[in-house]
Amino acid sequence: MITRNVSACIREIQKHSTPDGSGTQTILYLKGCPLYCNWCPNPEFRNPEVRLLWDPIRAKHYEDGRIYTVQEVLELCLDNLDPAERTASGVTLTGGEAMMQHTFVYELLSRLKDLGIHTAVETTGYVPEGQFAKLLPLIDHLIFYVKHYEREAHRKITGVYNDLIIENLRNSLSSPSEVEVRLNLIPGLNDRPEDAEGFARLLQRIGVKQVQLFPSNNQTDPSNRNNTQGSASPFTEVELAAYQDAFQNLIR
Repeated sequence: MITRNVSACIREIQKHSTPDGSGTQTILYLKGCPLYCNWCPNPEFRNPEVRLLWDPIRAKHYEDGRIYTVQEVLELCLDNLDPAERTASGVTLTGGEAMMQHTFVYELLSRLKDLGIHTAVETTGYVPEGQFAKLLPLIDHLIFYVKHYEREAHRKITGVYNDLIIENLRNSLSSPSEVEVRLNLIPGLNDRPEDAEGFARLLQRIGVKQVQLFPSNNQTDPSNRNNTQGSASPFTEVELAAYQDAFQNLIR
């Protein structure tokens, strides 16, 4: 039974047509994240509450999110409650770390599954094991971002150790969810050929067979948490190919 007054703080809701034009995809950007990644492009997502911020360009205050109930989100996602008339084909939850607001996420995903709507969730994996396990059966497509393979290095660049993340990734591979593992390649943090080998050894041990690589253009200073966006050169094709080769040679 869905509790209609369960709510969450959402930064933004976007709706897009599917590539073939047959339906609509809704993306929910939930606030809150337990990680403090050096390169984070959206550090304002870390706080899970609505905050009053100042916009110096428009010279006025604004709220960086809004509280939505499960019922309100369902009505926004589903353009028609009649299955025969409905064009909504999928809902993606992202953040921040969407699973931080786990009660809301559980209620929403349960209802979407009951209605036959495809569900996807992007996660850092830094979620209590019990909460993660409870949500997994409700997720059709799990997009799992892995930040670093080495425990101490992970703590240095994100503020947390990766033990819980690795365990949740391992458990997700034996779930009904389609699991997509993604690596953000950050200059100076995890972009060397030896990093590719470190990731490959870790993921091979867990049982991951395929990985998506996402090169970043962000320059970060591993010694602190200050972001300097856009000051680094993007990966060249040769550099990316070398990383892919080092990775694939071990993960096969």
